[in-house]
Amino acid sequence: MLAQVRSIGSRNACLAAGELPGGPWAARGGRTYRTGASGSTSEAITRARAIRSVTSVRGYQEVGRADLFIQVIPFASPEDARGGLTELRGLPRTMPQSKGLSDVGELRTVAPPTIAGTTHVEAAEQAFLLDGEHSRTLTVWCVAGQTVVVAALGGRSEAIRWPQLAEIVEAQVAALG
Repeated sequence: MLAQVRSIGSRNACLAAGELPGGPWAARGGRTYRTGASGSTSEAITRARAIRSVTSVRGYQEVGRADLFIQVIPFASPEDARGGLTELRGLPRTMPQSKGLSDVGELRTVAPPTIAGTTHVEAAEQAFLLDGEHSRTLTVWCVAGQTVVVAALGGRSEAIRWPQLAEIVEAQVAALG
């Protein structure tokens, strides 16, 4: 896995829009950066930096239906990935400011979906109103080998489902090989 992490370089490890199940999806920006660039000094992040881990982030949009965010973070070991997941899960989350956004509910932990290729999954959802329509964001944090994958799917409540997010994350995990 160490060779794979180093081979990622600055290439974004997130799926291309055309590789996502469902859709059609359009990529809405992406970037890579050295893991831990945000300033974390946890032992897991320190070891990830030592192996030159590169975090990948990409946003997507399924026009008129949903927005998707995927983040891929390689760690030095499966144990570090689990610790990294716990650290990521504990970070404060904010909803992006958007005209028409109101009644943002609390982030609520829910039973996670089953996601093939992972050893640990945590999930949460958050309800909100967008332009007067009931909407929500579904989020999963999961460990696949030495990597943490975070994915969030948001949109009108009737348009997004946990099986859809699980299928997307399974495709992302499979692409990591």
